[in-house]
Amino acid sequence: MQGLSRPSLPADALLGHWIDGRYRPVEPLGAGGMAIVYRAEVAGGGQVAVKVLQDALADDPSQRERFEREARALFALEHPNILRVHDFGIVAGKPYLVMELLEGERLDALTERGPLDPVVAIDLAGQVLSGLAFAHGRGIVHRDLKTENVFVQRLPDGRWHARLLDFGLVKFADEQRWGSGKPLTAFGEIFGTPAYMSPEQCIGERLDARADVYSMGVVLFELLTGTWPFVEEDRLAMFQAHLSKTPPTLSETRTDVVFRPELEAVVARALAKRKEDRFADAGEMLAALRAVPSPPAVPRALGASAPRAPTPDRAAPPSPVTTAPAVSQRRTRPNRRIVWLAVGAVALLAVGVVAAAVTLLAMR
Repeated sequence: MQGLSRPSLPADALLGHWIDGRYRPVEPLGAGGMAIVYRAEVAGGGQVAVKVLQDALADDPSQRERFEREARALFALEHPNILRVHDFGIVAGKPYLVMELLEGERLDALTERGPLDPVVAIDLAGQVLSGLAFAHGRGIVHRDLKTENVFVQRLPDGRWHARLLDFGLVKFADEQRWGSGKPLTAFGEIFGTPAYMSPEQCIGERLDARADVYSMGVVLFELLTGTWPFVEEDRLAMFQAHLSKTPPTLSETRTDVVFRPELEAVVARALAKRKEDRFADAGEMLAALRAVPSPPAVPRALGASAPRAPTPDRAAPPSPVTTAPAVSQRRTRPNRRIVWLAVGAVALLAVGVVAAAVTLLAMR
């Protein structure tokens, strides 16, 4: 997949060799802490992406379970805004996934170049929410939503198409459909990417679709402003912010435009501290986002004047990155490719986080 980082990888025994006589890895596309992704040829023609669990994790039952859960989830989710999986198997004792080969880039690559045009941002967020709503409707909670887990392609007509990736932390909320299975995390464990984690995820509570809604609130905020609602120096401070800080508004964060109150309300509700105050699931958030009048923002020079009616000409879609002057109040983010992981009981967190958690619980 173009757009993925291409780290220096050691020579791999899989390169140039057929997997089950059907897929021949020809090039490593990228690697993460869990797996390596290859471009592979298909017997009979065509190309796919093959994701193989790292050697060091192949014998770890919890990592294999996580990898196999992703396969199980993706096989059940046939949707235009979710990455399509073609096959699953075992090679050299390691599980692998065969996925469609996408040409494009990750959504975080767009946001790192600056905030998106509000119309484009809402369109892309709506596509991600559409795929997520499909998953929620089938009892699947993603639990690791972030711009790095969304892949975007530019279509021939100029529009952007988004696909949701990486269901490695998936939770099957519908036990009748999926069976209870073995949980990947226990109560009190914290697993995810802190910049996008809901307050309940920060303190190790059990999660449902409303945790994904919070993460989508962060994603939407990032698309519209080019930064996260909370930018902190370390994991602990980020947890504290999610638990106790009031997020800034979009218009406070981005100084070149004024956003519609209806759009501000969607983001604020998605980022509510109490899960009971958020949208019930991605489908409800999607409906609210689609109800935002167009255009969703106007240049700040125009203040709160009535927005213009949208143009019917779709031949020239807006640029994915706004050409407005740089945002003077944009805050610098830490290296977003560092994924923090904290595992342990809530009691092991610092006193500040526990105090914030108590404050949050007292609000209920």
